[in-house]
Amino acid sequence: MTESKKIGQQLAQKAPYAVVFTVVVFIVLFMSSEVVWLNQIFASASGIISIVFLLLYWHGKGGMYFILGLLAPMLAVMFSELPDFLALAWVINGFFNGAALALMAYLYIGKGAQR
Repeated sequence: MTESKKIGQQLAQKAPYAVVFTVVVFIVLFMSSEVVWLNQIFASASGIISIVFLLLYWHGKGGMYFILGLLAPMLAVMFSELPDFLALAWVINGFFNGAALALMAYLYIGKGAQR
């Protein structure tokens, strides 16, 4: 079980790089197409929900959380309005941005609890 907790910590340590990368992709997408803000809310929320469920699984709370964590991205795509391919790119990038932000929060909350 301690090995599973290390997985979450290792991912969380790389999260700031992921946030920078997704922001760069957002800038490129913003120059290429328009934003559907509701899609971004769904995508970011599903990224956060996915990471929360996966962290619960990695901390030994049960295998059902693993399944729920993997279903979250599908829900983001199902409930998004996707008029073109770039809208899907926005949703995918928003998902990873939300996931990276959730991992950063996990990292900093964990560091705060250790103090």
